[in-house]
Amino acid sequence: MGFDRDLQPTAAIRGHLQFTHAGLVTATYFISPLGYGLRKSSDKYEVKAAHHALINSLPSGSLLLGIQAGLNTRDVLSKMVEGVDLDECEAYAVEVVAAFERVRAIRPQTRMFLLSIPVGSTNPGVSSLSRLWRGGTASADAAAIARSDLEAYESKANEILSRIGGDFDPVPVPAALFQWLWEHYLSRGADGDPVAPTREGVLDDATAAVFRSAALDEGARADSGRRLRPSFVPVIKVVQPDREVPPSYQAMLTPHSFPYSGMAFPGGSEFLNVLEGLAAEVTVDWGIRVSTRPADQVLKNNETNLRRLGEQMDQRDQEVSFAHNTLMSKAQMLGEYNNHFEINGGESEVSFTTVIAVGGRDREATMDAVNTLKRRYKRFQVDLTAPLGAQLDLWSMLVPGSPSRRAFDDFAHIVPSDMWAGFVPFTSSQVGDDSGPVIGVNLMSGHFEPIHFGIMEAALHDLSASFAVTGELGSGKSYLLKLVAALVNDMGGQFLAIDRSQVGEWEHFATAIDDAVVIDLANPTISLDPLRLFAPQVAGERTLDSILPLLDLSPTSGAGAAASALLTARGIAEHRIASLLDLYHVVRRLRDEPGANPEYGDLAARLGTVADRVPVLFDPQLPPLRLDAAATVIRSHNVALPTAEELTTPHLYNRLPLTKRLGTALYELVGVAAREAFLSDNGRFGLLVGDEAHHFTQTQVGAAVTSDFSRDGRKHLAAIALASHDPATDFQGAAHNLIPNRFVFRQRDETLARNSLEWLGVDLDEAPYLLQVLREETSPPVGVGRQVPEERRGEMFMRDALNRIGRGKVLGPARPDRAAAITSTPGISRVGAAGRRSAG
Repeated sequence: MGFDRDLQPTAAIRGHLQFTHAGLVTATYFISPLGYGLRKSSDKYEVKAAHHALINSLPSGSLLLGIQAGLNTRDVLSKMVEGVDLDECEAYAVEVVAAFERVRAIRPQTRMFLLSIPVGSTNPGVSSLSRLWRGGTASADAAAIARSDLEAYESKANEILSRIGGDFDPVPVPAALFQWLWEHYLSRGADGDPVAPTREGVLDDATAAVFRSAALDEGARADSGRRLRPSFVPVIKVVQPDREVPPSYQAMLTPHSFPYSGMAFPGGSEFLNVLEGLAAEVTVDWGIRVSTRPADQVLKNNETNLRRLGEQMDQRDQEVSFAHNTLMSKAQMLGEYNNHFEINGGESEVSFTTVIAVGGRDREATMDAVNTLKRRYKRFQVDLTAPLGAQLDLWSMLVPGSPSRRAFDDFAHIVPSDMWAGFVPFTSSQVGDDSGPVIGVNLMSGHFEPIHFGIMEAALHDLSASFAVTGELGSGKSYLLKLVAALVNDMGGQFLAIDRSQVGEWEHFATAIDDAVVIDLANPTISLDPLRLFAPQVAGERTLDSILPLLDLSPTSGAGAAASALLTARGIAEHRIASLLDLYHVVRRLRDEPGANPEYGDLAARLGTVADRVPVLFDPQLPPLRLDAAATVIRSHNVALPTAEELTTPHLYNRLPLTKRLGTALYELVGVAAREAFLSDNGRFGLLVGDEAHHFTQTQVGAAVTSDFSRDGRKHLAAIALASHDPATDFQGAAHNLIPNRFVFRQRDETLARNSLEWLGVDLDEAPYLLQVLREETSPPVGVGRQVPEERRGEMFMRDALNRIGRGKVLGPARPDRAAAITSTPGISRVGAAGRRSAG
């Protein structure tokens, strides 16, 4: 067991610059992948264009890497607490600890991307450096390398990066990354495999690395006890004698052939996506080594090759055989290939070798994964092979700076650069924010990375934190709304929610929150009188916004003009109007005065129809709503509200009964109160939650409230959260254009499912299968009772603030007490509540 060649080529390291024993100098960078997932084709073509620019700018011998490793859960922890004072938010600290333990139990993975480019070779005339390489040790002193040489290599690397552009945001790796990468390769998929160095400061910026020794047993001959030739078994057993860790069993795969008819982009060429979500027992890395040739050189070589084919065809002109037909076919293909480069002047030819490295704790798990991958690729007409006898050569290709070996050329493929760009290797299905509470896990990437939703952090960074949710009854809309509201409260913010449920689920949830206020609009204990609720300088205007639509009045004519005059600052002071009841009494007194304007009689009659019906507005004995409570729940279940159709159809709106006009006015007034409370610089984050979105988006006042929260919430630490069953009807205007974060839960009705996905940003003409995924494979009810299994609850589609679209699963609070508060509802037993966790 062992090997007779040095698979670790590093002689010295200075930062991200690597000096190899063969005299090669490389520069290695972290690469930020481009969002891909479920985005539209137009967006995906932009991603392809970025890869096209990348490949046309890379020097020959460049190495692209996609490394899978365990996600650093400490990184997750630091992102969860970013920007939050835990000393002031003890409840959130408890939630973070519980969420951290849950994330550790999930054991999420991640894939980090690296680019290693050759930037020169060393000068053989430098005797000290020559001795350094001849010594062949990786612990050589990097200080022997002249600063002028380092600057020259840096300059060359910057020149290459400048041609590539900033799409991938390359960041130089620290020197310790080379050591981390080596240790990962030795432990790939086995115990001892280090977690990904995604957290800043995990790796230091040393100038040297210590590479552990290991024995690579090609064919795992030591396991069989027989002296089998290594070429008989396509597996490598990696043993680290200096560490007490189990061995890693690894297999190197490479595409033997691609579809003869080509691979359509998008949807058919992204062959590396097949690797994601393979199995928890194995780790899968990939590497692509590329070399390029410019178009003029390709055309010159094509002419030579075409001439040779012509000579061979002349020699076989009189021969009747299949060989002549084969030569004609080759000539035709060469002509098409040549024509491609003639009409595409910016093209280049790419020779690339792809290695897929699979590692596991034992040989059986590794080989099972290998066979699974082969079957997956067969469906895409890609023939994947594990070459016998070439395993060590292919294993070494993933090590930056490795010299070229025969296997690299044996398994290389040649394509034009625009076709290679269709592989889009540097892409990600990541969704969510860079920091904030963890609200779920990513289902699309296959790695179960936590989804961060930094609703408060977004506002601090001048981004909109508002979000909207859609889905059918029981799909999880209300669950997500209550989850985010709970997190806002835990982080020191406040929220106001309107509860339309008959059982009072938000009222029940509020019992778990200190300093919570609950208001029943039909049986009030607190007043929403705008003249008492708002500051004197704006009280009259806010009252007009609410009372005129309720009374079906125009602000500039008749009784509406009379009310407008009374509710000016001068009118309020002159008549001493301190409440709506005062307004009613003043109007009646003016009506009864000799020679009174007849408009006062109309206004008094209209006010009289509602004064006794709406104590929440006209009872001066009720204390006014306190706008600084941590949680405010407005129960509107006994208030009649118009449908979306009644609000949007003029003749139906004109015929609205008084009860529905009252309901609309109260609903709008709640939104206006929240706007007044939260869109002010009070230093506290405020969230307005509306479960009946059309009442915030279809009326004039509601649309203004939605627009103000969507546009200006980021300036005042505020956001709005809306929920609806039909986004095509309810999410219009600001709710459609200005709310960036969108969630879609199960929707089994085909029309509503189609509306939901289109609102999300999915092009169903390009991806019609997603309609079935949403209707049938998102938290599907199963069994006799048509209940959603516990492990399938909370599944959803999500679009984040960067317009990335993916699939995820909402986890809910990690604290058991808080989870129980948002899961259960009054009047439902624990057994029933467990089956209704996603209610809403």
